[in-house]
Amino acid sequence: MIKKLKIRNFALIIISMLMISAILFSATTIRPALAQVPTGVFVVPQDTILYNAEVGTTFRLNVSIANVTNFVGLQWTLSWNSSLMNCTGITENLYKTVTPVEFQDNIWTIVLKYNNTEGNAQYGRTFQDMLAALDSGYAPINITTDAYPEGLTTAILNFTVTLAPPVNSFYECDFNFDVVNVGDVNATNLNVTGQNAHYRIYGPPETTETTITWNAVNYNVTTVTNATFVTGSMTFENLSANSYKLEFSLVGTEGDTDYVNVTIPRALMDIGTGDTWNVTVNGGPLAPVVTADENNTYIYVIAPFTLSNTVDVLGTVPEYAMLFIPLLMASTLVALALRRRRKL
Repeated sequence: MIKKLKIRNFALIIISMLMISAILFSATTIRPALAQVPTGVFVVPQDTILYNAEVGTTFRLNVSIANVTNFVGLQWTLSWNSSLMNCTGITENLYKTVTPVEFQDNIWTIVLKYNNTEGNAQYGRTFQDMLAALDSGYAPINITTDAYPEGLTTAILNFTVTLAPPVNSFYECDFNFDVVNVGDVNATNLNVTGQNAHYRIYGPPETTETTITWNAVNYNVTTVTNATFVTGSMTFENLSANSYKLEFSLVGTEGDTDYVNVTIPRALMDIGTGDTWNVTVNGGPLAPVVTADENNTYIYVIAPFTLSNTVDVLGTVPEYAMLFIPLLMASTLVALALRRRRKL
């Protein structure tokens, strides 16, 4: 039983470290799940935040269709701000998925291209021999929630960031449908709409190193955050016998999901066996992701920070560090005694 628990704990530590590494050292996309699948044509993911982006950072989006039936032709044009990012590829998926392999020669690609000068991608497909498609049963196309609960991707688009956001800042980009046409076998437009998407692209997080002096020893505490660290706000305070508090302030953006990772030297602050770290933001308790190595503890917190935030980390001081004061006093007394003896 003990062996199983150790393996489980080790696995949790590895997962936690991977989560933190993803946030801190690579571009990470936060993709909220759709509350419900839209009807029509839409971008997946929507209302997305891309963290830690720089020139050359890549990401992918899908243009999907859902809750649309009895159509044979689909056309759309999606546009974006090409001064911020470029499309590097577009791949068709819808007609290849719904058409049996032996009949895929009947797919008619009207247009499938992107243009970074104009900042758009165009998609248009139907069937060359409509009667053959109808007779073989792969037309008309029906994208229902029963068959495709999350809709079906029409095309996959790959992008590269071309303008780096400043450190700890962001820019915004909308993906808008300029054209959406969905036609039935009679070439009647089914009046399907396109649902636009909004992306926020953040630059690298802000890294701040603060020196905490305790018992005449300097310790460096590092914070990495996509919020703004308030310079000079970090303090280290003795609350009671063996209870200590590390406190600092962050300025967030209303409505954002912000994060902070704090690296604390274990020689400065730690917790006892079986204890847990107590972390609060504006007095409200949070469940941090905590990992540690021989020298440091890494505390990662994600929260909807407000414009002004006070982050408190409560822990204890290691026992050997607590012994530092009496040892220092004892060594000082011995040195004084020896000095007096020499004078005599």
